Amino acid sequence: MQVFKLFFKIAKSKLPSGLIYIIVFFAVCFPLVKVATKEFNFEDTSIDITIYDEDNTAESKSLIDSIAKNNTIKEINKDSQVILDAMYYEQVDYCLTIKKGYAEKLAKTDVADMKDSLFETYHLHDSYATAMMQQYLDEYVRMTRSFIKSGNDVSEAIKKTEEKIGIQADISFAEFDSGDVKDENYGEGIASIFRYLPYLLISVLLNVLSPVLLVLKKKDQRYRMNCSSLPSSKYIIQIFAGSALIVLGIWLIFMIGGTIINGGMFTGTNAYMAILNSFIFALIAATIAILVASFNPAENTVSIITQIIGLGMCFLCGVFVPQSMLGDGVLSAARFLPAYWYERANDMLSGAQTGSMGDIWTSILVELAFLGVLVLVTIVFSVRPGSGARKRASKTVSV
Repeated sequence: MQVFKLFFKIAKSKLPSGLIYIIVFFAVCFPLVKVATKEFNFEDTSIDITIYDEDNTAESKSLIDSIAKNNTIKEINKDSQVILDAMYYEQVDYCLTIKKGYAEKLAKTDVADMKDSLFETYHLHDSYATAMMQQYLDEYVRMTRSFIKSGNDVSEAIKKTEEKIGIQADISFAEFDSGDVKDENYGEGIASIFRYLPYLLISVLLNVLSPVLLVLKKKDQRYRMNCSSLPSSKYIIQIFAGSALIVLGIWLIFMIGGTIINGGMFTGTNAYMAILNSFIFALIAATIAILVASFNPAENTVSIITQIIGLGMCFLCGVFVPQSMLGDGVLSAARFLPAYWYERANDMLSGAQTGSMGDIWTSILVELAFLGVLVLVTIVFSVRPGSGARKRASKTVSV
């Protein structure tokens, strides 16, 4: 088992570069899964707001009552330092001052008079909530003045404005049925875990497995093996066993980490299909790593090759950008890459694409076909270095 032990001794020194990708994956994937597993409900935007009424009229009080329907009014002393402290510590989001003369200016509809400022506002930074409040104030004033210009008195105009501005939109979420593969146990959260695995598997295996094989192909290691009494068949078996354990170990790390992020074991037919799909792609990624090593590139170029293969395949095949958002030309080219069929199966399992269980099995079988082709190509290019030299040396000794 000398070759097997040497294999893992070399692999131990290469693991840190792969662990970086694993750590980043879990750091990024955890919040994505938590967001994806939340139940989506529509809620009106609400902010904590402080209002100072310098006008103190029926019109200004009507505005305050209208704002209070969907927001929280907080009392804070009117002091610039106190206001800044409250905003800094996020006690309030928005500070509104209704300036004196608000009622009088609101009733004016001439273009010149409409330019007079009715409010003073304070907020630390621009955000969706503060922009919505500014839009609400502009809409409230514009609508009230429109009703006044139409012949209504101020009180009637305010009443009509509050009726119109208070209309709630009927919000509903569209749900797409993926047919006979729909599974409540396989939601968007679990699908997110499996969606990004192709990039991680390619990156980790190429950065771990390829350098190990390159070290074994170095001249010193190769000559030492050739001089030993170890048969070529045992050499190949031990290399294969070491590679298989690394692939299985890395794949299990992702599966165990996925169950931790998911908060429990994966259950259901769709989850089991996704696990099978990921294992097949792990074998594909391992074969790509062996194929890259067979060309004997410099070790410092392996990371560059990894990024070219990983990023190129994943951007084209729908790992980072959903396949539904990619153009027909891109998808047509991506069909010649295994990651496309992996993502296609994963999308059908999660309901992002429509399809039957037969379509999923078709995608998996195509991946297996890719695996078979890659294995054959790898065998052609991965002739063990030095085997011919050993035979020639043996022949010379026999003479």
